[in-house]
Amino acid sequence: MLGTQGATGIGHDHAPAGSIPVSALVYRSHAVNALSPPDLLQLAQAAQARNRHEAITGVMLYDDQTFFQWLEGPRDSVDRVMQSIYRDRRHTGIEVLSKRGVPTRTFPGWDMRLVGAGANLGNLPDYVVEAPPGLMEGLRRRPQAAPGMLAKLDPLNRDDPATSGRFASIPHPRDTADVLRDVMVSAVIPQLARQHRSPAETPTPRHSISHPRAKDLAGLLIDTDPAAALALIQELQASDALLPLHASLFEPAARALGDLWRDDDCSEFDVTLGLCRLQRAVHLLSSPCLRTRPHLPCPAVLAAPAPGEGHSFVAVLDAAVLRQAGWSPQCEYPADDQGLQDLVGATWFDVLDLSLSPAFSREHRLPDLAGTIVKARHASRNPALMVVVAGRAFAEDTSNALAVGADLATTSSLRVDRSILRLLRSASAEAVMH
Repeated sequence: MLGTQGATGIGHDHAPAGSIPVSALVYRSHAVNALSPPDLLQLAQAAQARNRHEAITGVMLYDDQTFFQWLEGPRDSVDRVMQSIYRDRRHTGIEVLSKRGVPTRTFPGWDMRLVGAGANLGNLPDYVVEAPPGLMEGLRRRPQAAPGMLAKLDPLNRDDPATSGRFASIPHPRDTADVLRDVMVSAVIPQLARQHRSPAETPTPRHSISHPRAKDLAGLLIDTDPAAALALIQELQASDALLPLHASLFEPAARALGDLWRDDDCSEFDVTLGLCRLQRAVHLLSSPCLRTRPHLPCPAVLAAPAPGEGHSFVAVLDAAVLRQAGWSPQCEYPADDQGLQDLVGATWFDVLDLSLSPAFSREHRLPDLAGTIVKARHASRNPALMVVVAGRAFAEDTSNALAVGADLATTSSLRVDRSILRLLRSASAEAVMH
């Protein structure tokens, strides 16, 4: 990286006495290649996940291959994120414009909002903020003034006519009953479930499905040559006689990507890119001619990443495995809870298969997922909807299924069809007994 940390505007990283130390850093960099709107949205989602893990908030602005980013949070966390940013090969010329201690956060509710012109970003997701008039032009003319300009994006700055009415994506205050209900659903109930689970429900680490070349594949997935990873997969397909979808290789490779990020050997964008390449391999290696014919009618399954989850690999792999077994699952990508509720409210599903990242544990997402599941059950056309959850958080600790209010956690896509059938048989037998 061509970082220049001696840039004008760097202050001392300390906060006033008696306050909680918060470090705020603003930098500018240049993208090596122009990024498309989907690339930008994917990058923002990856930044959000990393920042939530590090308790970082802020904004990211992209304009004509130039990035401006505001990071704020614990000093050590900001430093770790910046070290990861310096290692990212997708941008260069990193210039720190400001670094200082501050008494409070400027963007306390934004784990990382993407700021851009709406016309360039298509339909705006809830984590995209449309730039106020004049902001882009001001940054082009006076990039050194970026800290002050970005600070005006403060969502609490309602009196500034330049920003008034521009933040429709920020939730408005709700009444006390709504807040209490959400707290009960998303935090209190899951916590009580954890505290009162039986001995049979203690955490169960599950990494039984593995492959000796998984780490090798993970390294190739983040390499600059995407053909290398596919070549290894095809080589193993020919020599190891893996299952048609290679889930025994793909799932541990996805976990290995998360381990590389944990060890600071790659960026979060690298992990997302690697999972996208794995997802493409699933499509390439799925063969309709190998699908089995079921002996009985198959359950109706909706496979989807949890709303807000940027990694859809588990949902895609689960759906592919079910199709291979002769089922007809529906795979969707709801942007938010309402989108998921619309899906289960419009079509009858026997099973909702919700997934988190296969690479990251995402434990901070469990309370939100608990609320998502409650809302989905209420909206479902099927009053007996079964909910299955998957992802690294559940492969490593199956008791997390209880914490989010799901009926079952699957530890591998290899067994998803059998796991669902056992769940439905168990539910049917219990209904008969009652």
